[in-house]
Amino acid sequence: MLRMIGSSYNILSNGPPATADEIDALITHFRGVPQEYLDLVTEATELELQHNCGQYVRIWGPVGCIEMNEGYGIRRRIPDAIPIGDDGGSHVVFYSNGNNGIGLYHAGYGNLDQDDAVWIAATLDEFLTLGTGIKSF
Repeated sequence: MLRMIGSSYNILSNGPPATADEIDALITHFRGVPQEYLDLVTEATELELQHNCGQYVRIWGPVGCIEMNEGYGIRRRIPDAIPIGDDGGSHVVFYSNGNNGIGLYHAGYGNLDQDDAVWIAATLDEFLTLGTGIKSF
């Protein structure tokens, strides 16, 4: 089991660890990528998880973060967002400094607005280890 994934999650699938070049590209693309995310992707990428409550969550690798940002224009709408995943459907998961301060938020792809973003947790670690905020989706 991956270090950061708590027992309330089932790992459905995951990809190989990110390469140094992928991590460098991510850091160049998004300044200020949290270390906890970098630590996670050095273990595995493209994590597909299901919480015991039934909620599905996907955490992208560095390449996916860049591609999804460009594809959906996430930073054009939320300038400080660092997108890192989704719910497998209509919501993107991202780091931002929103209404509850710095932490993880989610918003619908059709409503990418910082004021409407929903707080998940202060850290990815809280979200993945404790399940904090999983029921906010």
